[in-house]
Amino acid sequence: MLGSLGSAAASSGGVDTEYGASGWESTNIRLLFGTPDANGDLIPDIWALKMDGTVRFYAGSRTALSGSGTEIVSGGWGAKLAIG
Repeated sequence: MLGSLGSAAASSGGVDTEYGASGWESTNIRLLFGTPDANGDLIPDIWALKMDGTVRFYAGSRTALSGSGTEIVSGGWGAKLAIG
């Protein structure tokens, strides 16, 4: 586990901060999968399986996720039990 995720005190600035502001409710996102850097910027990234069966890639950031990510799979994954 990354030390910075272990406690608020180990986080940058010593406190936990909001990373993804909205749209991350369980009614919208079915499964999440965090990965080491997938796009070459040396920051861990997130893959999300949405309730509509699409898969989106969210490039990590040092401060917060922005935008709606990039659609990688356009549908048909609604019945998947796991990703990763």
